[in-house]
Amino acid sequence: MKPTSPSKAHGPKGEPNLLAGETSPYLLQHAFNPVPWHPWSEAAIAEARQRDVPLLVSTGYSTCYWCHVMERECFEDEEIARLMGKHFVCVKVDREQRPDLDALWMTACQVFTSITEGHASGGWPLHVFLEPKSLRPFFAGTYFPPRPMHGRSSFPELLGKISGAWFSMRSDIEAQAAELSRLVESQLKLRAQRRPLDDALQASTAQALLSYHDSINGGFGGAPKFPQPSLSLFLQTVGGDRADAALARTLDGMALGGVRDQLDGGFHRYAVDATWTVPHFEKMLYDQGQLLQLYARQAGRSGDPFLAQVTRELAEFLIGVMQTKSGGFMAAIDAEVDGREGLNYIWSRQEIQRTLELAGLKSEVALAVDAFAMEGSPNFRDPHHPEDEPKFVLQLRARPEKLAKELKVDLDQWSSRFDTLRKALLAERSRRPSPRQDATLIASWNGLAIEGLAEAGRLMKEPRWVEAATRAADDVMKQLAPTDGLVHRSVKDGKLSGPGYLEDYACLAAGLLALSQATKNPRWLERASEIVDAAWTKFWNSELGWVEALADESGRIASISAIDDGATPSGAGVITQCLVALAKLTGNTKWAERAWTTLDRASGDIAEKPTSAVRSLIAAGELGAILPGRVPGGSAKSPVNISLVPLNHSFDQFALRLDIDRGHHVLSDFDISARDQGVNLECRYPTAIRCTDGSLGYEGQVEVAVVVTRPRPTPRPLRLSVRLQVCTDRECLASEERLVEG
Repeated sequence: MKPTSPSKAHGPKGEPNLLAGETSPYLLQHAFNPVPWHPWSEAAIAEARQRDVPLLVSTGYSTCYWCHVMERECFEDEEIARLMGKHFVCVKVDREQRPDLDALWMTACQVFTSITEGHASGGWPLHVFLEPKSLRPFFAGTYFPPRPMHGRSSFPELLGKISGAWFSMRSDIEAQAAELSRLVESQLKLRAQRRPLDDALQASTAQALLSYHDSINGGFGGAPKFPQPSLSLFLQTVGGDRADAALARTLDGMALGGVRDQLDGGFHRYAVDATWTVPHFEKMLYDQGQLLQLYARQAGRSGDPFLAQVTRELAEFLIGVMQTKSGGFMAAIDAEVDGREGLNYIWSRQEIQRTLELAGLKSEVALAVDAFAMEGSPNFRDPHHPEDEPKFVLQLRARPEKLAKELKVDLDQWSSRFDTLRKALLAERSRRPSPRQDATLIASWNGLAIEGLAEAGRLMKEPRWVEAATRAADDVMKQLAPTDGLVHRSVKDGKLSGPGYLEDYACLAAGLLALSQATKNPRWLERASEIVDAAWTKFWNSELGWVEALADESGRIASISAIDDGATPSGAGVITQCLVALAKLTGNTKWAERAWTTLDRASGDIAEKPTSAVRSLIAAGELGAILPGRVPGGSAKSPVNISLVPLNHSFDQFALRLDIDRGHHVLSDFDISARDQGVNLECRYPTAIRCTDGSLGYEGQVEVAVVVTRPRPTPRPLRLSVRLQVCTDRECLASEERLVEG
């Protein structure tokens, strides 16, 4: 069967395709490609099924440098565009709008490359080929060049091979899609087993991170090197001499390197090397918020003036550059200008000298050249434009106190002079062509920025930062979460993209909780509570755990229960931190019980790969102070052991047994309820006794007779929820809710 002609999704060169009606900046960037792009939609899926061709889905985001490269090389090429439209239905997806689909397909890419290349890889642009009936991926990759290079097939060659295989080896492709989808689903599903999230796991996780730490340059791993703020936040929480040293090395490495914009104080997304020298120049909102929180905490703990200065410059960058007129924060700033990566960020020595001379700062040229380590050869050359002059990415050669000492001047004097020349260079840079900005307001990323700014303002006693965080929260709540605790994903030009995901609820709630602590205004605590309650209703599933999104018939071939922290923290980890924070702030044990339940359900996966789930581990550590003696996943012995024993073969009569440790008793009003709908219980409690503290309760071994009536077919095993309060003669422990099966 031959593919039919594609729908007329674009006209002659210069005419828009079907992306022209979208609001996403990323999709609009591709609206005039000759490729017959569709947005992700039922119409695109229907066309692929009608034509009997695969879907070619290309995912990225507006400030992605390599997305721009592949667009110029492939998607603007008329012949490549013709091949794409002839053999596939071509779809563009903005990962900022659809993190659920992006997570699904990125997992598919990592699984696929692990099998085919021997190691997992991923990134953007992300390309997956989907079987049209089931929407299962059967091939995945990232960037593909227009011509063969570096051992990689060209994009046209790949298109030809996949199209040929689709018609000659269909059964093999369908089998590959089924197996790849099975592996993806297993990756995204929480394991059933529980493992203790105890102090020993906290310690072993810290040791594992320290073994992965770059003891020379700071950070974790080699090139490319990402900030990974969640890992540093975990070390900050754990503490200890080795953790503190690793944290100090990491924060210094980033602050001194080119990965931090030495002129405006913002952080680029990552460094292409292991030394933090040459960045990938885009700036993402989620990095700024998390790193601001990290540096503010460390500056507050250490009293280090350099870290305090880094914090101040980053906060001012957030407010001065990334905060929109309405109050919320834009999503990102692009990496390139006029097709050149980092063009407005790089300098030659001559440009530095000329700028400072014109600003009346000729005497400070030597200071700038020394501070920015410009005595040697330039450190940056655009690999895509080798004809361009090599230049410098600005970095600090050493900490300010060392530079001042070498010049034999006072630190305050050096800092004042350096700040003057820095502002002069920044003013000159502002006259250069500027990179594009993505003004989309994303709920989760704004939550991280609000959290960082509010906490930094509180710790460093900067009310203006707290005011900026408040203005952002007001704007985001007005546009994305106006009523009833419901949160939308993003908004651009007044148009909402769709419902929010767990990460949106979690990060926005975290921002509001930080704001409540900074302002003492009860409305933020109330709104955070509403959002966390809504998240519990919408995203918690006792079988699956925290779910970012459930499987559906529109592309999500598997439910997503990810707990992994990456460039952004996992929704599961942050929402659990929010539950613990609410328990502390309100004294309501409901929140602590929910935190314990969620951590207990995910404990097997957290313990299996703890360095990938450090936000959950942070929450587990904080929860230990609220629920002493209770460890998610089981470890520390509870003073009460509960078991459920069937008394007949019909499984309608049970004994619920409580074995209570000596010196403890259970208050008499403990409650037993069924966890499954349609199951009714009749419970016969024994007579309570008067305990030594004067309360009515039970001691030793206690049995409750339970008679069960349940529908057909019978749900098994019987699952009961037991709520109880355990006390000693001197105190009562936090109330518990335990799941018992029999």
